[in-house]
Amino acid sequence: MEEQTGSTTAQDPRQMAILKAAFEAFSSYGFRRTSMEDIARGAGMSRAALYLHYRNKEDIFRSLTQFYYDDAVAQVQAVLARDLPAGAALEQAFAAQAGQSFEALLSSPHGDELLDTKYAHGADIARAGEARLVAVYADWLRRQEVAGRISLDVGAGDAATLAATMMAALHGLKSPMPTPDAYRAGAAMLARVFAQALMPR
Repeated sequence: MEEQTGSTTAQDPRQMAILKAAFEAFSSYGFRRTSMEDIARGAGMSRAALYLHYRNKEDIFRSLTQFYYDDAVAQVQAVLARDLPAGAALEQAFAAQAGQSFEALLSSPHGDELLDTKYAHGADIARAGEARLVAVYADWLRRQEVAGRISLDVGAGDAATLAATMMAALHGLKSPMPTPDAYRAGAAMLARVFAQALMPR
């Protein structure tokens, strides 16, 4: 699990230890089979100490989901702030959005269960996180159009709709659950397709 230095959680070593231990346990055993004892042991603390931070494993999973989206937004913003051609910018942004955590999830035998758990216990966080990512991509699209580097004609000039379409296409790569290599290749292909469609005519 990547550590976002700007987040409140990343600045708290105990919180980071808990989330890292939880991510490893969920990836190894699945959400249903993971116990608070497993997480406490992985974090190097007692179960009683763990309960001082989190009520249950659902609460921990929600924090993990929030951490993922906070990090994804920051990473994508950092990539899109660089002066890169559209194709390279999108390819790197899509890779940054997935990050090491998502690749680890794809490698886990419990990946499908964990994705289902995200929507069962963190649907509101996921919706808000996806909306934040769409806004980041939409802002980049508008700035690129103003600079004359791309055209939004393919989306009738609607940057938000184009950004949402990008996100939907990335989601489509997750079903059925791909290998990390297959996901990376698919995301890179999507970046090239969108970049080609955005080229000024």
